[in-house]
Amino acid sequence: MFRAFLKRYWYLLALLCTVALGFLTSAVGRLLNPGSVTTTAIVVILFFIAGLTLPSENIRKGLRFIGLHLYIQLFIFVVFPLYFFLTLKLFHSSLDPRLYAGLIALACLPTTISSCIVFTQSAGGNVVGTMFNASLSNLLGIFLSPLLISVILSSSRMSLPMSDILRVLKSLLLKMLLPISIGQLLRLFVKQAVQSIRGKLSVTSRLLILLIIYFTIAKAAASPLFLQTLSTMALPFVYLAGSHLVLLLLAYAGARALRFTPENIVSVVFTAPQKTIAMGVPLLTTYFAADADLLGVAILPLIFYHSWQLIIAGFIRSLAPLRTGSRD
Repeated sequence: MFRAFLKRYWYLLALLCTVALGFLTSAVGRLLNPGSVTTTAIVVILFFIAGLTLPSENIRKGLRFIGLHLYIQLFIFVVFPLYFFLTLKLFHSSLDPRLYAGLIALACLPTTISSCIVFTQSAGGNVVGTMFNASLSNLLGIFLSPLLISVILSSSRMSLPMSDILRVLKSLLLKMLLPISIGQLLRLFVKQAVQSIRGKLSVTSRLLILLIIYFTIAKAAASPLFLQTLSTMALPFVYLAGSHLVLLLLAYAGARALRFTPENIVSVVFTAPQKTIAMGVPLLTTYFAADADLLGVAILPLIFYHSWQLIIAGFIRSLAPLRTGSRD
């Protein structure tokens, strides 16, 4: 029983332990990441692996589900950010500006890649449709996510001047687009080999993400402002938990109203309301690189939301009828 629990939830437990370790060994984390050099190297490696493993060929295979694709992409990059932008107005004034920036950044991220596919497949959904939208949203997210964050934050105190926005875009090109492009190019020649070690690459990526989170928390933990902000996290976490349920119901209701097939509805439920930590952590690390305090706070909503969405997806999957074969 305990081994089965660990096998299923090891990453959630590892996330919690990593955050705690960042607090407890803050000095060690800062020593191992001088000038954020280690974090930068990890981000480049992560996006190279993402380029190797991103199944962009599924974009061609899934073109026939046009209505499904438009619905999911609009939900990810329009409905989700708009919902956060409007609902956060209710208590925006009581939020730490850095936390507000983190919540907006979360709303602008693409969906997950692996978990949404696994849940869709095990629940008998449209796997090709899910793979298409996961691949497309992550490719679009390289450009759309930082632009959406900049546009929405332009009306807040956390807006970046144009010089910083240009710096971020240049950094994203070098740290994200270039390694992803190299990985995608290499994938053309070693696709079968990559498929055979996909599981190991996935675990490697997760461990590297944990390292970035550790270094981020360790650096931020040295600031009294960061520690002070933690005492105000209860309301944002409740907001995130409730918002995920609301967005999940909105995605489901919209798919039903548009008379999607049951398979496509499953794809919507496990794709549209989710946000990626694999792309999200390195993207936010790059976007907020100039402010360690801001980055430390901004990354917390993503860690919580990702953990919560996996728990809810697992619960929904346990209620769904099994129509297809085993999980990936």
